[in-house]
Amino acid sequence: MDGVTFCGSCGAQLLYTPPPVEPQQNVSYGQQQQYQQPQYQQQPPPYGSGSAGSSNYNAIVTPSGNPSNSNAFPPKNYLTESVIVTILFIICCCSPISVILGIIAIIKANNVNQEFNKGNYAAAVSNSESAKKLSIWAVIVGIAFYVIVFILYVAFFAAIISEMGGWQELINSLN
Repeated sequence: MDGVTFCGSCGAQLLYTPPPVEPQQNVSYGQQQQYQQPQYQQQPPPYGSGSAGSSNYNAIVTPSGNPSNSNAFPPKNYLTESVIVTILFIICCCSPISVILGIIAIIKANNVNQEFNKGNYAAAVSNSESAKKLSIWAVIVGIAFYVIVFILYVAFFAAIISEMGGWQELINSLN
């Protein structure tokens, strides 16, 4: 009566059958076994090599569930810089071209995270670079506008003084 068990308190036969035991393989400990080297995936090239983006090495899944063959972090979006530049040139009543460039930079900066979340890392990097360049160009155009306006004010003031007869005549008229 193999596999028959009885209750410890009343002695009734229990209908329990233990699982069958599989025979173990005979292992001879005297023989030396061959150790097989585990097979690893190809390692990514070291940083700085030109082919780092050509393979799908560090594939991650973005929040939307799309795979991305990029770093785990989105590229810098330059949203803060774009907003500061735009607000600065709106407040200063500067060049409308700077304001327009700043607004486009804000739009590009906003698209960086959207493209990254879609899994399109290349478009995210492109939008990041565009936002940076547009912000820089907005500052350059704004400063150039201020320089031109300053030169025009100086020229206008110099023309008025020369029309009045020069500095000596202006000083004499004030006394």
